[in-house]
Amino acid sequence: MKVYASTSCLKGCRDLAHVLDLYSRAGIKNIELGSSHEHIKDVHSLLSQYRGMNFIVHNYFPPARDPFIMNIAAQDKIIRDRSLEVCRAAIDLCSYLGVSIYSFHPGFRVHGTLDGSFDLYGSVVPYEKAFEVLAESIESILSYAREHRVAVAIENLEHRNDAYMMTGPREFEELLDVFPELHVLLDLGHLKIASRRLGFTVDDFISCVREHVVGIHLHENDGVSDLHLEPLKSDMLKCLPQLSCPNIILECRNSSLGNIVRNLRALERYCDGCMLSDVSI
Repeated sequence: MKVYASTSCLKGCRDLAHVLDLYSRAGIKNIELGSSHEHIKDVHSLLSQYRGMNFIVHNYFPPARDPFIMNIAAQDKIIRDRSLEVCRAAIDLCSYLGVSIYSFHPGFRVHGTLDGSFDLYGSVVPYEKAFEVLAESIESILSYAREHRVAVAIENLEHRNDAYMMTGPREFEELLDVFPELHVLLDLGHLKIASRRLGFTVDDFISCVREHVVGIHLHENDGVSDLHLEPLKSDMLKCLPQLSCPNIILECRNSSLGNIVRNLRALERYCDGCMLSDVSI
């Protein structure tokens, strides 16, 4: 089992080169390339300087030259095609670096996409119509990933509003039945919110996706808002023993480098078999 730090953890993390330099000096070797950075002119050359690191790639990375909110379920073909371009660029990068996993968000039930704050400002597309487009996009992503020998995983979202897709167990049952080779990035923070809002149990969701999980996002919240707090006191950590997963990813936000390192080391000790009550940050 490896414990990763997302590059989105660090406060003021827009400059990826700066984040990687700080992580490297702090001895952080397992890194998820996250979605919170400015466009990088030559991302391949930049990442080639850090060959000693173990990377995985997540969602909106590499960041597009002209920023936008990805939506692979968009009815608007322009938005959908731009979103798939990001996915293909990520898979190309994985292949170039020898990275084994690319994970992505499922998208939203709207014609185009959400606004910059991920808020809904238009009408919601019927679920069946959105699912049809989502399935087409996933087939395209899987096909491209097969050619490049990269595994892909879809992340569960938190049901911030009715536009959010892939938030509950029934949706995942349907999707994984259609695409059995698709993996899951299980976000425990998102699961905490969605289970409370939609009225399903955490155990039911985990039972549905357990065999497909290749990564786990760890962060904490109040059960209402996706706050991305440091996770060591989260009640969701009790889920980890139920899952046989090789990749645990710290995905708190706005943290200092010192707190990131302390959280990583504590999670490493926890995953090595310590009781959480024995782990201190």
